[in-house]
Amino acid sequence: MEALLLGMRFIQFSSVLAMLGSALFACYAYPKAQGKGNAEQSLGDFVQCLSRWCVPLALFSATGWLSCEGALMSGNLDDYRNPAALATVLTQTQFGKVWSWRLLLLLTLSVALLARRKRDLAPWLLTLAAIVLTASLAAVGHSAMGSGAGAWLHLANQTLHLLAAGIWIGGLPALFFVMRAGGENARLATVLGRFSAVGFAAVLVLLTSGLINSWLLVGSRHALLQTEYGRVLLVKIVFVGGMVALALFNRLWLMPRLDTDGRGGQVRLLLLRSVAVEQIFAIFALCVVSLLGTLPPALGVDGM
Repeated sequence: MEALLLGMRFIQFSSVLAMLGSALFACYAYPKAQGKGNAEQSLGDFVQCLSRWCVPLALFSATGWLSCEGALMSGNLDDYRNPAALATVLTQTQFGKVWSWRLLLLLTLSVALLARRKRDLAPWLLTLAAIVLTASLAAVGHSAMGSGAGAWLHLANQTLHLLAAGIWIGGLPALFFVMRAGGENARLATVLGRFSAVGFAAVLVLLTSGLINSWLLVGSRHALLQTEYGRVLLVKIVFVGGMVALALFNRLWLMPRLDTDGRGGQVRLLLLRSVAVEQIFAIFALCVVSLLGTLPPALGVDGM
């Protein structure tokens, strides 16, 4: 059951973050003064197509996550399909109260997408829904534990952490799509520059909030090295560090050379491969995040 829960958590995080990042990417990728051309229309179509996959996957994984929680909380693995056990989780736990609203929102989005199979949903609606779905994940994790002002500050910090991850990591599939679509290098450089600026701000927020989370949940170097939570967190840091290194390489080395690179040239190919590897690191990082949420925080585990 724990393995199934990890899978549901991974699908949930991946689908929601991709939905958020791609929806926001479509808002800032192209200058408004250029009008809506083929590139903008193609990107909009990609975001809509991605959402038609992400929303059902998020609904499926949210339902599966709820079933796993019902079975684990009751101690009976057969309770994953027991309506009474699931109702108890939904009505009597903090997780369930948040999850009820998330399930309702995902179900509404799924029905809307089915009803408008040949028409796009409003981009602002997808963006707003993705923000809510991403931010609300903070209310069912370690940051939701505790009480008082400190707990609220922890919750706010984790919310910022998730939103920043969605903006950066979730925007990579849309960036990869634009790069594969071709077009002039000058126009691609504009898109890359905008993503780099937004991504730089998101990374700063992500790293700062991540350090605060580590301090709140780990507390010491000893706990970081000697507890299971701390060691798994170190693995996450390695993958995120790899993503940051690739992003810096792209920004400082490859992007300045794009203007002098011929169409389909070496620099463009290296950028495409670098973004692809960055997405692979992101997948591994999300796998680790899915595991971290099931482990007890390191703070207090080693006796501190």
